[in-house]
Amino acid sequence: MLRDFPTLSAGDAHAYLLPPFTHTPDSLASFRALVLDFYESHGRKFSWRETQDPYAILVSEVMLQQTQTSRVAPKYEEFLNTWGTLKELSEATVLDLLSLWKGLGYNRRALYLRQSAQLSEQWGYRLPADEAELLTLPGVGKATAAALMAFAFNKRSIYIETNVRRVVLHCFFPDESNVTDKAVTEVLNALADEITDFRSWYYALLDYGVLLKALLVNPNRRSAHYSKQAAFENSNRQIRGLLIHHLTEGGPQPVEQINTTLSEFCDQRIHSCLSALAQEGFVEEEDGVYRITRS
Repeated sequence: MLRDFPTLSAGDAHAYLLPPFTHTPDSLASFRALVLDFYESHGRKFSWRETQDPYAILVSEVMLQQTQTSRVAPKYEEFLNTWGTLKELSEATVLDLLSLWKGLGYNRRALYLRQSAQLSEQWGYRLPADEAELLTLPGVGKATAAALMAFAFNKRSIYIETNVRRVVLHCFFPDESNVTDKAVTEVLNALADEITDFRSWYYALLDYGVLLKALLVNPNRRSAHYSKQAAFENSNRQIRGLLIHHLTEGGPQPVEQINTTLSEFCDQRIHSCLSALAQEGFVEEEDGVYRITRS
């Protein structure tokens, strides 16, 4: 059994490995049939796949950035139970937001979501079915905007993320290195010509990519855009996360206490991270005492 696909045996899983494919109409059709058949038989189930609410899908897409689905699932439900609409989220405090976000990492995403909610006032606290307008929201890049177009509005888009890229590289560029996203986009465009249900299509590509991850050495290493994530241990990311955690859980603290609490790091690095967090709106300082921003 494969962890993400409990209905699929390892032997049956390898039956879905049928590259290479080409740009010919027959080959593209065969590829679509393979991916959609796999999704129909073994597609994963998540609550964010059961909704077409653009706000709920935005929350899920932001949470899923560089974070495993197993960690996202409970936080997604808690988040929407706490702030069920964009308007409610726009009024959330930074402290409440970061307290709920604990465990997901990359805390900047939480602030981006709140800022997006605040900016959505211009659209009546709704998200527009327009990719260019979605790209004006903080933290919403090409992938997130494309995901919203497909999953929330069932519109044609070119959605490239790690799993989708893995599929295209393995199936259409099995012997090539330094494959650009421009080349990946050309394949996705050709495949999209016969697609009408973009929600199911991209969910199918995502799940097929997860299957390939379990069966293959990572094809994404052959992408021109591939880079290894920097180590977390002893990084500024780790310091920032610890600062957010201690100020969220322990309340306002003088800088001397913070230095003592994080004594494994030098004071200069701690102060540098505190300054960055203050500039980004996470924390505020008064007379040497730091706290999570109250506004």
